[in-house]
Amino acid sequence: MVQIPLKQSEQAIFANDSLPILLYAGQINEQPTWVFPSHKHDDLCEIIYISEGEGLFTIGNQSFTATKGDILIYNQGILHEEQSNPEHPLKTYFCGIGNLAIEGVEPGTLVPNHLEPVIHAGAYSHQVESYISAIFEELKSQVLGFETVCQNNLVSLIISVIRITNTQTPPKQAVSIDSLGYKIKEYIDKNYTKDIPLNEIANRLYISPYYLSHIFKEETGNTPINYLIQRRVGEAQKLLLNTQQTVQEIAQQVGYENANYFSMMFKKVTGESPSTFRKKQLNRNSI
Repeated sequence: MVQIPLKQSEQAIFANDSLPILLYAGQINEQPTWVFPSHKHDDLCEIIYISEGEGLFTIGNQSFTATKGDILIYNQGILHEEQSNPEHPLKTYFCGIGNLAIEGVEPGTLVPNHLEPVIHAGAYSHQVESYISAIFEELKSQVLGFETVCQNNLVSLIISVIRITNTQTPPKQAVSIDSLGYKIKEYIDKNYTKDIPLNEIANRLYISPYYLSHIFKEETGNTPINYLIQRRVGEAQKLLLNTQQTVQEIAQQVGYENANYFSMMFKKVTGESPSTFRKKQLNRNSI
């Protein structure tokens, strides 16, 4: 027999003993062409765990290929986009966390900015998948005590992520934020709800519209116009999933006065209309 007494640690994990709040949980499965263009969450942090498959993810100004056993962290306010590899479709669990206050880092931050946002779970992979899948299953079942089980698993999940990141070393320097492509992207990200002709961006950066398009394509692999459309669609997807706003209201919020034109652009990016996208995703989450 072995009996170990529990001694209280003086090392605080959450600032002011303020516990994080689970806002939602979900799963991506059997969607080989899943694409979620660039968007961000200004009031929460998101954790994604890949249990099967492979995907391409852009987080901030960096692109990553992530596979089974990887954890992706989207800190509060960080732009990100996701795309499943159709040949190896993603199966992921994800959850949104509010009121996140880890000691020593900014509110809404789980992984410090000097570390990679894609984490290889390694020996912790089974543990991480167990916690995040339990959150999803409990939230879906809503049986007696599910709130407590979700909260306990959420805290355990966060602590597991912190343990993993504590063993990481800082990565190589990311792409410079002084690059011209980054400045163009940053301008679009800040003004995507407005009518922003290429001439306007080019004039602000003292370059020609042709050179602007050329350098942006060279650095990002995309054209400014396509990125603007994808940026708007990404924010629209988030609103379709998380609000009760109408398609017309969402269209106006992301920069389109004409709801029909918005629907056409949305379908061009995602392959389905805004209404179909909302209905299908909400039906999957209710299964």
